Amino acid sequence: MLRLIVEPTPQLIAPTALEACDDISADGFASFDLTTKATEVLNGQDPSQYILSYYESEANAAAANNPINNPLAYTNTDDFNQIIWIRVEDNTTVEGCYKITSLELIVNPLPVLVTPAPLELCDVNNPGDEQEGFTLEEANEEILNGQTGISLTYYETQLDADNATNPIASPYVNTSNAQTIFVRAENDVTGCYNTVTVTLRVDPIPSPESDPTPIEVCDDDNDGFAEFDLTQRTVEITNGEPNVAISYHETQTDAENDDNPITGLYTNIVANNQMIFVRSENTLTGCYSLTTNTLELIVLPSPEVPTSIESYTICDTDDNGITQFDLTTKDDEILNGQDPLEVVLTYHVSEVDAASGNNPIINVGNYTNNANPQLIYVRLFNPTTGCQDTGLFELEVNLPPVAVQPTQLSVCDDLGETPGDEFTSFDLTVKDNEITGGNASWSVAYYETNADAQSQTNVIPDPTQYTNTSINGLGANPQTLYVVVTDTNTGCVDFATLTIRVLPNPTPTPSDQLPNLELCDDVNTGDGVEVFDLTENEILILNGEAGVTASYYESLDDANSASNVIPDPTQYTNTETPEQEIYVRVTNNVTGCYALVDFTIVVHPLPTVVAVTDFIQCELNTDGFDSFDLTTKDDEVLNGQDPTQFIVSYHDNLADAEAGMNGLVSLYTNTSNPQQIFVTITNNVTGCSISTQSFNIEVQEAAQANPNMAPILYETCDDEMETDGDPTNDSAQFDLITRDPEVLDGQDPLNYMVTYYETQDDADLKVNPLPTLYENTVNPQVIYARVDNDTPDGTTGNDTSICYAVAEVTLQVNPLPEFDLEETYILCLNTNGTETLDPLVIDTGLSATDYSFEWSYNNTIIPGATGPSIIPVEGGSYNVLVTDMSTSTVTNCTNVDTTDVIESEPPSLTVELLTPAFADNHSLEAIAIGIGVYEYSLDGGPWQDDNIFTGLSAGDHEITARDKNGCGLITTSRFIIDYPLYFTPNGDGNNETWNIEGIGSNAIIYIFDRYGKLLKQLSPDGNGWDGTFNNEAMPTSDYWFTVEYDEPSDGVRKEFKAHFSLKR
Repeated sequence: MLRLIVEPTPQLIAPTALEACDDISADGFASFDLTTKATEVLNGQDPSQYILSYYESEANAAAANNPINNPLAYTNTDDFNQIIWIRVEDNTTVEGCYKITSLELIVNPLPVLVTPAPLELCDVNNPGDEQEGFTLEEANEEILNGQTGISLTYYETQLDADNATNPIASPYVNTSNAQTIFVRAENDVTGCYNTVTVTLRVDPIPSPESDPTPIEVCDDDNDGFAEFDLTQRTVEITNGEPNVAISYHETQTDAENDDNPITGLYTNIVANNQMIFVRSENTLTGCYSLTTNTLELIVLPSPEVPTSIESYTICDTDDNGITQFDLTTKDDEILNGQDPLEVVLTYHVSEVDAASGNNPIINVGNYTNNANPQLIYVRLFNPTTGCQDTGLFELEVNLPPVAVQPTQLSVCDDLGETPGDEFTSFDLTVKDNEITGGNASWSVAYYETNADAQSQTNVIPDPTQYTNTSINGLGANPQTLYVVVTDTNTGCVDFATLTIRVLPNPTPTPSDQLPNLELCDDVNTGDGVEVFDLTENEILILNGEAGVTASYYESLDDANSASNVIPDPTQYTNTETPEQEIYVRVTNNVTGCYALVDFTIVVHPLPTVVAVTDFIQCELNTDGFDSFDLTTKDDEVLNGQDPTQFIVSYHDNLADAEAGMNGLVSLYTNTSNPQQIFVTITNNVTGCSISTQSFNIEVQEAAQANPNMAPILYETCDDEMETDGDPTNDSAQFDLITRDPEVLDGQDPLNYMVTYYETQDDADLKVNPLPTLYENTVNPQVIYARVDNDTPDGTTGNDTSICYAVAEVTLQVNPLPEFDLEETYILCLNTNGTETLDPLVIDTGLSATDYSFEWSYNNTIIPGATGPSIIPVEGGSYNVLVTDMSTSTVTNCTNVDTTDVIESEPPSLTVELLTPAFADNHSLEAIAIGIGVYEYSLDGGPWQDDNIFTGLSAGDHEITARDKNGCGLITTSRFIIDYPLYFTPNGDGNNETWNIEGIGSNAIIYIFDRYGKLLKQLSPDGNGWDGTFNNEAMPTSDYWFTVEYDEPSDGVRKEFKAHFSLKR
């Protein structure tokens, strides 16, 4: 028998790679202990059962040839990566069963590091101790040179770095200067590390001069600002220290950050004193420090010489241009308020001497110029600050002017003085050009005395309006004045005299003694223009004075200026009306002096005329002749002119009217029909008259209105019913033409025309006639009928008659019967005694004695319905025609109204439960049936249109439906089945027992305590549970119940469970 045995092979797992770190050579070779993977390969199998051997190739492993002899210290033969094969052989099997697996050898590279530049800090914290806090991580970027996934730590020794012990952290304070720190760089994945060193170095800071000397500069213009050369303190501040750069800054922040250094010349921005911050920086290390104290800039105030000094001018007396000057008279001007004790003022003949202060003029009080003009230089020096200022002014010697002796100045006496007072106003300046010889740079001043002129005091203030006067007892006419001529360029003067004289004016007759020249406006009547001889009174005007001439002017200004003279005063046409003033200039033919008078020329207007209307008189059955009172036309003829100033006369021909003779006397009977009458109006003040008016007198046939004098009453019915109780505002339209026969009262309507007016005045004036169809404005209203004679003229055929008569017509609006039926009435049918409406009666409320009535139903007259009211028996449309039988038999006004009768009745009512017993929210629906409109109420609550009620409590509920029109209501009730939520058996008579009402007599109720113990079985028809068990009162708590019942809505047997509360 052959026995086959299958022996198991080792069950291996592929091992993870075996890794080692490369050494500093970075050649990719390392020593590996291959046996460290045995446990992982066996994966828990007994190592004593298996023999592991290692091979460089898979073939050798399979053949068990050339195993690796030194697996504990095997150096890979392929750089960085190599596959090794492991043979695992089971030593308990007969055949030596085995398996092989591979193992990857990996040589991981070390981090490649760059030795960084030293970390340097300036010795700013406690300068001189050479210790600062370093942020070591500042070297990271340079060390890694862009590598990632490498962690750096810092150590004080190489040993600590190799062992990763005692790392140091930032900020790190160096313990020596310089100091070497060791950096360990470890790959975050492989754990391979390398080390490098970094040097820590603390550099000293500069030590500049702590308190630099202030810089002082004189202020040229004393505005508090000046230019400073800050670099003049650089050597002092550097303090001999090499490799140091000095910079200047306006703020400490700028100095700390080396921002905005001041370069070149600097002008302070803070007036008078400013502090500058100074930065001292080592040019090798960049370390810096600021001076302990700031550099102060001081702007010193300088003495100020005025930029413009007045020239010092003296008039010469000997024409050689040389004289003596007292220079000290310029001191105050130059000092200009500066304290002479603080500054030194000197005068010099050259600009160089003034700048240096050399060779000052000694005899400043009596200095003789050496040229004309000559410049003098001024120096103001402050010996305290050393600041100074210079300036200059000019010395000039001027020659005096030579005045021309003027001729006399003669002026006419003042106008209007009778006799003249020999005093007048002189414009002395008219002599200025004569005195100066036309030199525009010379000025002239006038004085009343020679002493004033010599001292140049009390100058005549306004030489253009000087009135001659007596001085020191001398005569005022003529008068001598004293003249001072001044060269305005030099101030030098000369003297002269001027004689002034007042000449007399002519003496014509005064204006108030000259008569007016008056004419009537006969030529081109109404233009107010006539031709005057102005010389008519010239002899009177000249007043017998010889050697004078009269000239005539239209204005006072023209007369004064002798301009625009009237060329021919004997034929002068006035330019103003009705009055114009004429001015006469009477002139002395030798002196030219003149006097002015004036007189008035007057053009009297003729009386005003208007067209006069014809004078027509009306006469019944006329013969064409009648007596006329012509004086009644006076007011019309004068048209508002004063009758006391004007005389009116009437004439039967134009010649008599123009001659003002043979006036007609009233009463005047016409001699023809019609007849022309001529009118003359005479102004009894001026004597001026006019005879251009005329009019006709005529007799026409008269007219009559309502000659029988019977009152005319025109009645009509109102066009709408009035309800305000005020008949005076009732109105309607009247056809006025229907009243014409009553107004004419038998006169032929072909010969007369009738028109109607609101007022007597409108009728008389025949204005604002009323339309034929007219609506009154008050009630009653009187209007006026005008009857005009409409007989045509026998010659022209036109109606030329003005004869008319006026009669009153009364318009009266009678009211319509006043009543108002409701738009609708409600007729209740099938009532049950609950209606709120009375039996229906439609009543007009009017009297059966004063009115007649006719009732209709659906447009059909109801026989016998002739009373003021009616009792309807069915619904429909009713109307009534009412006639007023008492107000007026002429109009018998009627009115009609219509109403609708609407039938209604009380409802029939059914109520349906919408929810079963014990529902969470009980509701019911009420349904009212009938012809009315219905609303609903629950348990006497508010009425609502909605017929569904929700949220109902257990128990009996009363539902009512009623007709909204008031025709009655009906009520029914329904019971809601539900259980009480609690009861209170405490003996007060309220809620003493618990039961479920209305559920039906065949229902059974079981009551349990909270643990399910049956306490009571109830019948709904019984007294209920009183809260006891075996005659013991149960405590306050919740109790459970089960009820078996027939559902009222469908009769289905149901069971319901819930709980309630017992409260004591």
